[in-house]
Amino acid sequence: MIKHALVQGYGLLALQAYVPSLHPPTCNIEAESSNCKEAHGWNATLFYTALYISAFGEGCIRACLPSLGADQFDHEDPSESHQQSSFFNWFTFGISFGGFVGLIFIVWLENYKGWDIGLGLSAILILLGLLVFAAGLPFYRNQVPEGSPLTRILQVENLTSNNRQVCSKC
Repeated sequence: MIKHALVQGYGLLALQAYVPSLHPPTCNIEAESSNCKEAHGWNATLFYTALYISAFGEGCIRACLPSLGADQFDHEDPSESHQQSSFFNWFTFGISFGGFVGLIFIVWLENYKGWDIGLGLSAILILLGLLVFAAGLPFYRNQVPEGSPLTRILQVENLTSNNRQVCSKC
């Protein structure tokens, strides 16, 4: 669902970049008397909806993937504990490498080939990631949470308030 939101967000942005009628009015920012106008109506609604959907999907993915990866390892088994450490190293490398590729290749693609191509490729790559994720679903360990989530939230709050009291005495 969350990756689906990312595909939708980037897909809508690519669509808006591709279809000329969805572009904002053209303007020349170098002219002394600039004739630039804000985008209104459907164009602005589509643009902001796509941005919010992309931001929502990206924020949820960044928050959920590390914990999903950590759940795939048994903390009691020393070999799996080592594999978990290796997973987080590769996860961090993958996130950093993806950012590097995005800053170099996708930005180059958007500047020289068009925003529609860059955003469309981003949507396709996210869709490919979604398909790989879905193909692995039967192999994932699904650890069912025990107890009430409210109890766990209150335990974390209690621990943090105790740490604040200890630190205030330092």
